[in-house]
Amino acid sequence: MVAYFWFNFSYNNEIRILDDAKVQNVRVVDRFNNRQHIIGTIYLTDKHLIFVDPEGKRETWILHSLILSADKLPTTQQGCPLRVRTKHFFSIEFIIPKERDCVELHATLNQLKAESHEKLYCYLYQAPNYLEKIWDPFLLATEYMRMGVPNRDWKVEDSNSNFDMCDTYPPIIYVPMSTTKQMLIGSSKFRSRGRLPVLTYLHPNGASITRCSQPLSGFSARCLEDEQLLQSILKTNSHSSTMYIIDTRPRINAVANRAAGKGYENEDYYSNIQFKFCPIENIHVMRGSLQKVLDACEMKNPSMNQYLNALDSSSWLQHIKAVLDAAIFIARAIDIEKKNVLVHCSDGWDRTAQCCSLSSLLLCPYYRSIHGFRMLIEKEWLSFGHKFSDRCGHTRTSDNKEQSPVFLQFVEVVWQLTQIYPTAFEFNERFLISLHDHSHSCQYGNFVGNCEKDRLDLGVKERTYSYWNYILQNVNDFKNPLFRPQSTYASEVLLPTIHSQTLKFWMNMYHRFDGSILPKENIPNTLTHLIDHTAALNDHARLLEKRIRELRTILENVNEQTNHSTTSLPEQDGNLSETEPSQTANKNLPPLSLSSDVESGINSDYSPSDRTSVSPPLNLQHQLSGEINDIPTIERIAFELNSIALDWRSYQAPLHCTCSLPFDSAQRKYNCWRCGENFCIRCIEHGVRLPGLYSNSLAPVCKTCARSIKSSLSMFENSTPNKSNDQKQTEMKSSLSINDENKI
Repeated sequence: MVAYFWFNFSYNNEIRILDDAKVQNVRVVDRFNNRQHIIGTIYLTDKHLIFVDPEGKRETWILHSLILSADKLPTTQQGCPLRVRTKHFFSIEFIIPKERDCVELHATLNQLKAESHEKLYCYLYQAPNYLEKIWDPFLLATEYMRMGVPNRDWKVEDSNSNFDMCDTYPPIIYVPMSTTKQMLIGSSKFRSRGRLPVLTYLHPNGASITRCSQPLSGFSARCLEDEQLLQSILKTNSHSSTMYIIDTRPRINAVANRAAGKGYENEDYYSNIQFKFCPIENIHVMRGSLQKVLDACEMKNPSMNQYLNALDSSSWLQHIKAVLDAAIFIARAIDIEKKNVLVHCSDGWDRTAQCCSLSSLLLCPYYRSIHGFRMLIEKEWLSFGHKFSDRCGHTRTSDNKEQSPVFLQFVEVVWQLTQIYPTAFEFNERFLISLHDHSHSCQYGNFVGNCEKDRLDLGVKERTYSYWNYILQNVNDFKNPLFRPQSTYASEVLLPTIHSQTLKFWMNMYHRFDGSILPKENIPNTLTHLIDHTAALNDHARLLEKRIRELRTILENVNEQTNHSTTSLPEQDGNLSETEPSQTANKNLPPLSLSSDVESGINSDYSPSDRTSVSPPLNLQHQLSGEINDIPTIERIAFELNSIALDWRSYQAPLHCTCSLPFDSAQRKYNCWRCGENFCIRCIEHGVRLPGLYSNSLAPVCKTCARSIKSSLSMFENSTPNKSNDQKQTEMKSSLSINDENKI
């Protein structure tokens, strides 16, 4: 079990043990086997809680910003239990011998959570060297230009450039061409939080999705400017004379809001409008539902009926289905009925964000790519003001009643779609889990704050690292091996039919740290493993083919010289010279026999310890040379052969990396291309050139093998003088002659 984010880090920068923040003889009991326990020491740093098991050499790292709760449980005979739960569904129970230590640790953990945005982890995080503090700018205008906006129906409006009209909207908004500033100001005052109807997606057929918040209508209030704005939106679509207004709340909730002076649109005041409720429960119901899911996941040795009944009573999958049904309805209205759709909930930043982003994902194949999905989140969730800090509880002062798994539900619905259409999405499950985790971790500045204005005030682009830069630097880790851009599903609108049996419980999200109940190997990871292994072997095979051609040429030159010297000798009656059988044998050798003879002297054991004893080649630039005179030496061929692992360890075998970090379902395992063993991202180097690869491309190699290769090359270069091609060819010919004599 581990709750540490698995990135490279510098111990000098990361670890600073707090004074008196050390508790020894702490026991951790296995949830699935009460007889198994680990005894170790708890350390507290300014950023992490660390549990160290000295016997097993295992470490459990828990980021303070990820801690959801630390609860002191009733004292038992074994000691005082302290249960720590995290926002990415890790739960661990420490049994501390002394109650005083438990009380102090509990109080310290609650105090270490950031009390303000300025003290969040993203402002302290020291990234690996490969990750620069560079933000790839997201320009909202660029995304709208991709959709063909502005055009004759839609225009860009800068009335909100100083966030005067709506402080939770982006500085620029897109509205119908026929609107006036008076309309926009009037509608803004009539909508909750000033969130007036604006364009969020334009389909190629001309139908659009617009979003806003609920009107301040009460039981009878109306706004002419708001009514005119909706009529302007209707007129932008020439294919339909009506449009939908989708209220994503249950009807009873919307009616109750009328008593507070809010509510929903009165169809008597808005002409040519089709009103529909798509009932999705509010943030409080969703928070309680998720808590029931977590309680079910933390049950100790439940029966099958107990576990399934607990999941069913949470109604979590029913809520997921409600969100997905609403998105599918909007997508059908846009694609099939060709009608404009206006979407809102209460304030327009929770359920509205879910439905608008998911319907766009169904409608537009671009959003199913990694880059397009990033643009979708930037537009629908970040630019239009989803309250990440409040919903994720980033600071100690956050209201617990404002926290809710809104973004988690969106991520899970996307995962459900990837299960229905496995070839339609470029990104994999690991990408979605990482996205959810980092919305809570505050390791990057992208999800800090409640709106774009907050992030500008906090200076996140100048002072923090970007999550999307991290994804870009490790993009291969997040690609779906099943993705087929040319497939029908990947290039068309997705309109699935959802039944109760369609949806699955996301085990790899909610049980990711319970390794004993998860499959040891899943299909996408296995495919990624096979793709990487095949690429390594194909690259190595190309180099071997080149070496065989070079050796064949040398052999032919040797035979030609031998035949020439033989024909110059006078023939004797029936007597053959002693060298003729050898020459005849050499002449009749099959083209590949020499290769097998050379390889027979190479040790076939590809363990890292044996490879370090092999002498490296003189010159590794074989990939850049096209000259036939670049003759390989025996030592060079041996080093090339030993630099590539033919057999790779399966992902199923290891449970822990060599650094003691446990592998879990959300973590990428890497095979070292030199030794074939499994490693975590902290123990792998991606910038190593292996001499056994024809392409001379960078390969992932463990740190041990990387040091071995670098030291061997350095020693060889210092001890071996450069030789000309003629000298190398002479040495090769002599070694071939010796090999031929040995064969006779």
